[in-house]
Amino acid sequence: MARSMLLSSLVPQLLPPSPAAVPRAVALPARQHVRLRVTVPGDTPHAVRRQMHALLGDALGLYIVRHDARRKAVTVDLELAHADVDAVIGALLHGLPRATLGRITPLRTSHKRAHAVLH
Repeated sequence: MARSMLLSSLVPQLLPPSPAAVPRAVALPARQHVRLRVTVPGDTPHAVRRQMHALLGDALGLYIVRHDARRKAVTVDLELAHADVDAVIGALLHGLPRATLGRITPLRTSHKRAHAVLH
């Protein structure tokens, strides 16, 4: 009686691994929050901050305000939920027509995690 052997049992390293043997990649969550830099001409950072609160309301998350007296400009880095970007840009264009909007960059940490680190 002839005994049959599979090639894979003789030389297993020559064949690709079976799908069950390959570890599946863990899906990373989509980036939920982004950063948008807004530059407003002027020398009144408190007024710009108040305008941001009035224009954006609940969409305004964490932010950093910088005042450059030499350039006479106020820069605000906004942390926004990705879902709010369209509404925020519309509100900024309508309420701050002289503002310069920078590019949108994804954040490495989630809003909740950043919030927990700050407090």
